[in-house]
Amino acid sequence: MAGLELFQRMSVEQVAKWLELHPFEIIRVLVADGSLPSDLKLDAAAVERVRVAGGLETWWNGAPPPQANELPARALVRALVGLLLDKGYIEPKHVRADNLFRGLDADQQRTLRRSVNALIRGGVFTSAMSSTGLTVAVATTREADARSFVAKGAGPIDRLWDQD
Repeated sequence: MAGLELFQRMSVEQVAKWLELHPFEIIRVLVADGSLPSDLKLDAAAVERVRVAGGLETWWNGAPPPQANELPARALVRALVGLLLDKGYIEPKHVRADNLFRGLDADQQRTLRRSVNALIRGGVFTSAMSSTGLTVAVATTREADARSFVAKGAGPIDRLWDQD
């Protein structure tokens, strides 16, 4: 936020657009945090509380470049699995699912969402609901497969990520 917006109180809808969330997600975080204002207007401090209490992070600054002869979608999935491992999101430690996509353009987000869903169905990722929304982690039983996929682009995960 910049300029005058820092001193104005914003609607839930304005905050949701700025944080790239659905307005319901803003309400969910404020209710879980116990700080839902009666007039549903948020100042800069409340927006920061939503960001911190909700665990909102931006993981991407554009898509990673593919390695030789690698499809861009595959490079994106490998980079995501690598980020989850590097950040230690291996069950039981989960991360907000929408953090996996924030910072990518709409097409890249769609590609990654399909792949994440396929990896959940394939048992590579686990998902769970928390008071602040859907969370995801690498399944403990599939950590070795995930590390192999990130390092070598090989193994069972290579056959799972691109399913519809």
